[in-house]
Amino acid sequence: MGMFNLLIWGQRCLAVVLGFGLALAHAASPVYPERPVKLIIPYAAGGPTDVLGRIVGQKMGELLKQTVVIENRPGSGATVGFTAVAKAPADGYTLLLGDINLSVNPFLYKNLAYDAQKDFAPIGLIASAPLVMLVNQNFPAKNLQELMALAKADPGKLTFGSAGAGNTTHLAMELFKSKFGLDLVHVPYKGANPAINDLVAGHIHIMVTGLSGAKALVESGKLRALAITGDKRAASLPNVPTFAEAGASLPEMKVGSWWGLFAPAGTPGDVTGELQKALVQSLASADVKQRLKDLNIEPLPSTQQELERWVTQEMNTWGQVIKRSGIQPE
Repeated sequence: MGMFNLLIWGQRCLAVVLGFGLALAHAASPVYPERPVKLIIPYAAGGPTDVLGRIVGQKMGELLKQTVVIENRPGSGATVGFTAVAKAPADGYTLLLGDINLSVNPFLYKNLAYDAQKDFAPIGLIASAPLVMLVNQNFPAKNLQELMALAKADPGKLTFGSAGAGNTTHLAMELFKSKFGLDLVHVPYKGANPAINDLVAGHIHIMVTGLSGAKALVESGKLRALAITGDKRAASLPNVPTFAEAGASLPEMKVGSWWGLFAPAGTPGDVTGELQKALVQSLASADVKQRLKDLNIEPLPSTQQELERWVTQEMNTWGQVIKRSGIQPE
């Protein structure tokens, strides 16, 4: 065999050996996920975030061929659950179902144990749900323009309830107040239900809350819905106008509540990509879409980059609202 042919033969043998080695390495590398995935819900069981997480988690588990285990970690405005995920190993086996509080908490708490923009890897948006502005059935204003006229005619007289200071139900009203120069008095409650009960009883005048918790009371005539957030009417309450249709556009409230899926920062890109793919497929499935529709929740699939931009925009919006409202961080 000539020297040239020997060199060619040697190169071919080397290529075969290298190719075989790469194939073995690939076969030996773990395929994600190898074990159950934990999804942390930063709220107590039974609430809308918990229900949403269980629906989506179950479907993602089917697609990933691994169980998605729900772990509820409530406390301190969701900061307990957020911190748990921020400090978890960045291996794709601990995920977070985050919401608006991820964007709001940096302006409400002085010493957070996590950085909302640096400690999480965005996977994708999950869903959104509208908020609806309600008044008691005996309230004199029959529409949003009449309510605004009453508020301007008698500043400081009308009250609005919320599920607690800094809650979405509070911040939405603060945005409404500042946008249209209204003087309304905030009455915070420990949860949405006590506030809604007092609205029905006539002890407060106005409240903004989630559509799911208000729909039955509106349909029964106990409460009147004046406007709904978002750029389209809700299919379950088609006679209720959007804020824009009611003459008080709030583009900052493009949705009411929103939810997204996150992993700890540093999670490998191939893992977050696999999770994003499973999430989008889950939201596109007929059974998940129907279950979310029954809850008045709309799927909102996105890319990882879109969720990252979303969180940044939400922080800009609510940071300004909190500053203008005078809410002091704890």
